[in-house]
Parts: sequence; structure tokens; C-alpha cells
Amino acid sequence: MSSPLPKVREPIMDTPVFTLDGEQFGYVKEIHGGYFKIDVPMARDYWLSTSYIADSTLDRVTLTLRKDELEEHRLSKPGVEVEASERLAHDAVISDAEALTQRERMERELEAQNERLRAGNI
Repeated sequence: MSSPLPKVREPIMDTPVFTLDGEQFGYVKEIHGGYFKIDVPMARDYWLSTSYIADSTLDRVTLTLRKDELEEHRLSKPGVEVEASERLAHDAVISDAEALTQRERMERELEAQNERLRAGNI
């Protein structure tokens, strides 16, 4: 009985790439930061984020994406790496306090609308 191949942190060059539904569609061609380029035979090569890797061993990279989901995640070039803390701060459109204030206001408005509906004033 052979032991399983060790898992690796980053994909390894020339390793076959499989979708979550088990279809092999390319090979790791290049690695740049948190992105890897996929050599797709008979199609244009493209980049994916390593965050889509479910499992990576010495002989296989398996993605968290199904074949029909690849199109919406492919990149023409590697993205810009952003630290998680920067990403969270950048993604926040409003602060927690502002969000709470907005929610409370919306709940008050909704309650007033419900009261008018119950009273038949709308």
C-alpha cells in the first residue's frame, strides 16, 4: 500500500489541474504571488487565484470550482496582492456604527409603514 502524496502550499509547475467535479483541463504553467497561470490545451491560458485551490499535492491540483464556474473567475493577468486586514478595511463601505444607525432607522420606517397599513391609511 503506497502512502498518499504530501500536500503542498503552492501549486507546482506542470502539475495537472482538476475542477471540483473531477475534470482535468490544464496544467500549472506559471506562479506569481497568490496566483497561478493555467496552460489550457487548445484554448487561451489564464490566471486563477490560489484561493481557489481545494487541494494541492505533488501530482495534482484540485480546485474549489466546478468546470461551469471557471469562466467567471479567470484572469488575464495576476491580481494585486492585498493583505487580509487591508482588504477588510477597503471592502467596508460604512462603519459598524453607521450600519447600526441605518438599520435602526430602516426598522423604525418599516414599523411606521406597518402601522399605517394596519390603520388603513395607505
